[in-house]
Amino acid sequence: MRMSMALAAAAVSLVPAMAQASPYTDEAAWRAAVSNVYALETFDALATGSDVGTLSALHITFLPLNDGTQPTVQPYSSTGGIVKSGGNNLLNDRDFSLPARGPINVVPDTPGEFLYGLGLWNVGGDDQLRLTFYDAADNIIEQVTSSPAFGFFGLVNSSGAVRAQVDFVGGNGYAPTDDWQTAVRSTFIPGGVPEPASWAMMIAGLGVVGASMRRRAARVSFA
Repeated sequence: MRMSMALAAAAVSLVPAMAQASPYTDEAAWRAAVSNVYALETFDALATGSDVGTLSALHITFLPLNDGTQPTVQPYSSTGGIVKSGGNNLLNDRDFSLPARGPINVVPDTPGEFLYGLGLWNVGGDDQLRLTFYDAADNIIEQVTSSPAFGFFGLVNSSGAVRAQVDFVGGNGYAPTDDWQTAVRSTFIPGGVPEPASWAMMIAGLGVVGASMRRRAARVSFA
């Protein structure tokens, strides 16, 4: 019985005890880290000038900017910057004025769900952007900073974030972004999501515990 309990404890201990996140500035590496399970939004199929609220394909909702307006879909011909894909990008402004309207914040579109991966491109041409993951207590899990002018930046988090924020490290705070990507998410597991091998060991350990308890109960019943 003591050995069975030890096996179960060892199996459970394989689950990470704390939230872990990894920063990426390489898009291919980020995709590999989420096992190529991701959704992509290029904003090119959305109407120019439209507000962005919920993106169902990405399972995220955009919170209002500092002045209560929403991020908008805008053409590169108006925003400037370096084109990543198509003709549109996502901007934290609506009238191309400086300074812009604050950081972009997103949350999962379904209450009780969590973000496990988010990546995007800084296409502003001069601003440097930062992506931050926050936990349920609004503590920072991890951050990653983009290149100063153009480039991918993203996070992968084993336990799930309740909010992600894109803000500005340098420049005028007016910066287009493009090619937002999210990892497919599942129900939150405190302490992280164990690898398949960890699951197998955990189930095996618990099975041994159950069998041992049944044998002990049988011995007691016949005593």
